[in-house]
Amino acid sequence: MENSDYFLRFPTFKRAPSVSANVEFARLANQMNWKKDSKVYKQERAKFLVAEFNVHYGADPTKLENWQALCIELDISEPIESITKCRKALAKVHVNLVDLVDARRTGKKVKHFSSATALRTYTRATEKIFPKSAAKADGFLKALLRAIY
Repeated sequence: MENSDYFLRFPTFKRAPSVSANVEFARLANQMNWKKDSKVYKQERAKFLVAEFNVHYGADPTKLENWQALCIELDISEPIESITKCRKALAKVHVNLVDLVDARRTGKKVKHFSSATALRTYTRATEKIFPKSAAKADGFLKALLRAIY
């Protein structure tokens, strides 16, 4: 689902494409009266974040150029001639997935963490948690998925 397709379901929602994903979704959830702990809130947040990622980084995990663009975005300087090499390079990168989406929305650089532990601490403290099931289903996101709990 493209991001624009996602928002077509909410014709009265006024988008603000340059604010953070968390702020944008919170505004939508408020307008739709979705409660933060509800099933619909969690499902819609997952759909929203995946749609955002796909709009900004591509939805086709079989295209090498999409993987290369992601590697460039994450400052991976080694040559990436194959999807396998890109996956291996991404396995060494520790970034928050919500921040990665926000990098394109807000224009801010993605913060790199020195370890999975540092990333985990930051993610828990900021509650910028990308839904695990959604990340596992996506080829790009799966490569960047780290255990948070």
